[in-house]
Amino acid sequence: MIEKLNKFDLKTSEIDKLKTFNSRDGFILLDEKEFEEMESYFSQFSIYKNLVALLTDENSNYWCLNISGPMKGMICYLSHDEPNLEPKFKNISSFINVISESPDAYDFDDLEETLFDFPNSKSTTAFNERKQIIEELKSNFKSESDEDVKQQIAFSIIALSLIDEIKENIYPFLEDEDMYIQERAIQIIGFHKYKSAKEN
Repeated sequence: MIEKLNKFDLKTSEIDKLKTFNSRDGFILLDEKEFEEMESYFSQFSIYKNLVALLTDENSNYWCLNISGPMKGMICYLSHDEPNLEPKFKNISSFINVISESPDAYDFDDLEETLFDFPNSKSTTAFNERKQIIEELKSNFKSESDEDVKQQIAFSIIALSLIDEIKENIYPFLEDEDMYIQERAIQIIGFHKYKSAKEN
């Protein structure tokens, strides 16, 4: 499976990081057949067009890699219950490091929320390209006609935004027609413990 990632023009260091990863319960690298099956499945749905599946918990949930688009290289978690493709990790290295440092975790719910790169409650830049990615996503959100894709773009903008960007990036989604986008915006404002939101 790892060899097939070469066609996506990823950093060699990122692929090498994946090569050193040893599967364990809850975090199992897909074999070649599974990888191809998931590629075929994803190709049928517009919301998965930028993704490939990397790891599974063997309960129909997957950790996925963005292989194109503004969030290329980022990792998201695909739950079979309710798809939310917002980024959780900025790259494969960050993702693998967290799994390696969390030996007691056996699935997504066992990982501490504070270990994710996104959303990030610290007032930092997270990484240099983040703001540019948000601007690209905003542009994509405005031009996108597929409501399912639009929802996922909104989730990603909300997750990538820092506390001092809430008014600019998250507040507008509180009035979105999609109630799930509204709900996610409220959740992340709460995650940041943003006082102004309580006062208004």
